[in-house]
Amino acid sequence: MFNKLLVKIVQPANLAVLLIAGACLVFVGFVPAPEGYHSRVSKWAYRASGLSEASGQYMGASGLCVNCHNTDPNGQALVDANGHDVSPVNDWRATIMANSAKDPFWIAKVRHEILETPSLESEIENTCTSCHAPQGFAEFHMTGQGSHYTLDVLFDDELGLDGVGCIGCHSIENEGLASAFNGNQPYSDQKIAYGTFTQPWASPMIAQSGFAPVFGAHMESSELCAGCHSLFVQTVDLEGNYTGVTFFEQATYHEWLNSDFKTEGIECQGCHMPKIEGVKVATQPNWLQPRPFGKHLLVGGNTFMLKMMRDNAELLGITASTDQFNTVIERTEALLQNESLEMNVQQLETMNDTATFYVHLTNLAGHKFPSGYPSRLLHIEVHIADENGNTLFHSGGFNADFEINGRDEGWEPHYDVITSDDQVQIYEMVFADVEGTPTTVLERAHTLIKDNRLVPRGFTTAHAAYDTTRIGGLAESDPNFNRLNGTEGSGSDRIEYRVATGGYVGPIDVTVRAWYQSMPPRWMEDMFAWDDPEINGFRELYNAADQSPVLVAEHAFGSVVTVGEIHDNQPIRIAPNPTFTGWVHATLPLTVNQQTEYAVYRLNGQRVSDFKALRSEHLFIAEESGTYLLVIRNGDAIRTQRIIVIQ
Repeated sequence: MFNKLLVKIVQPANLAVLLIAGACLVFVGFVPAPEGYHSRVSKWAYRASGLSEASGQYMGASGLCVNCHNTDPNGQALVDANGHDVSPVNDWRATIMANSAKDPFWIAKVRHEILETPSLESEIENTCTSCHAPQGFAEFHMTGQGSHYTLDVLFDDELGLDGVGCIGCHSIENEGLASAFNGNQPYSDQKIAYGTFTQPWASPMIAQSGFAPVFGAHMESSELCAGCHSLFVQTVDLEGNYTGVTFFEQATYHEWLNSDFKTEGIECQGCHMPKIEGVKVATQPNWLQPRPFGKHLLVGGNTFMLKMMRDNAELLGITASTDQFNTVIERTEALLQNESLEMNVQQLETMNDTATFYVHLTNLAGHKFPSGYPSRLLHIEVHIADENGNTLFHSGGFNADFEINGRDEGWEPHYDVITSDDQVQIYEMVFADVEGTPTTVLERAHTLIKDNRLVPRGFTTAHAAYDTTRIGGLAESDPNFNRLNGTEGSGSDRIEYRVATGGYVGPIDVTVRAWYQSMPPRWMEDMFAWDDPEINGFRELYNAADQSPVLVAEHAFGSVVTVGEIHDNQPIRIAPNPTFTGWVHATLPLTVNQQTEYAVYRLNGQRVSDFKALRSEHLFIAEESGTYLLVIRNGDAIRTQRIIVIQ
């Protein structure tokens, strides 16, 4: 089917149809003034943009909206206060939503599910297309064309291939949205498009697209997103028989319900469609007044697929430009790095050749992080090096294929304390089939083994939606997971690292990184084990793609690892401490008769000074007030003393 799609969308005849359709456009009931925003040439260029103009009895494709909601070449409409383009068509067309029906991973994964459970082929395809091709799916069922909207039907349907287009969201009715799931949101049986503007001017839009604009307050509510962001499966066993178990595969909307974002009135659109003031919301008619406007950014966290689509746009039949994809990729990385996670590191007492510190992670999103499709994971890398750059400890590094080093064969447990290189903190969902074997086959998801994805602020196990948003595995009993002073709802986790440095004492450099992977290699293994045209086609794209993860957060600091006294019962004498002059006098035991090395460090590991002397020495620590570490090395013996300077 992947191959069928490629043949279908790259045929020259299809482009010709678009061009002819654009050339034949007639304005009905509305004639723009000569000083209007678009010349005939610019309108023709818009119609030749490659977006489908298919129109059905109830649904319409995005090409119907191009004339009035794409970039204004005169820079008067659909720009923000700084003159930046905010047109819905331009912002939307390189997003995952716009290209959801052409997503090669999605097509391959649907095939994988079918190959694992062939008796459910029609049911699987009908369920999966409901969200990835909502316009084609809705038109097909609302006009009674059949019981199952399959991939074969989709690949011959321009409405479906338009992905999650304009009408796919804007014709959703405000009826029972909070309880919608698996793409069963209600669509209007009239050709209308709901929006956020009261008393919209209808005749120009009807003339252009055939759809009438209607005010709908629900367009700014999170419930609008529930239907495709609340997904569950009816579990089957290894023979394809239903078990009676319902497994919640994705519950992003329910995660939002179980958060402070819900109670504070921060809707999904607040982050994914941020509102700005003073925008002329269409290029026609030319006398529209500026209004508040929600930018159609619609970004998530899947930079991997965005790059794959950009690099294979012609092959996949995608009309968005490289520049448009690059813009969406930049926005996606910014969302991951600036609005998803806060990471802080707290340094603890470092001694007895052991470095100890906490890593604090706080989820900034209004749902779990990661959320959505369960392949996605976040993991923590910690690297410790000595003063010469030699690695003393490394948890969470990558191999050449971007698989996480030290990751257990089945699944990596959740950790509260990490003490060795082969322990790595991975935030993810892991589920098992009826036999308890971890699986990536969604239809076989029977038991939740692990779900330690960072929950949103305000999340509690007492919430009514907890049954669909459960914490699974050892994170349930971790006193530092989503708890602060014993109280739920922190939306954070704290990991303690106790790292023995193998006898090394002295300055160390510590680097902590948080990495995000939307399509990690291990998730692909089950699917790539099959020989299937669609899976094989995606495998080629995957292997050729840049699989590097996204660095979400990073924190680096220096420290000093210390050890005990030089000689039993013969301690070093250092006085005065505190010192009010910055000077101290150090006296070593009489048994120490070789040259002694001294070094002064700040608590962050920065070296202030170093020198050599015999047993006794008058030492200058520092001019500035603060706490310092005096490291004294005599042969193989090392001693560290804290010195307080008060100036």
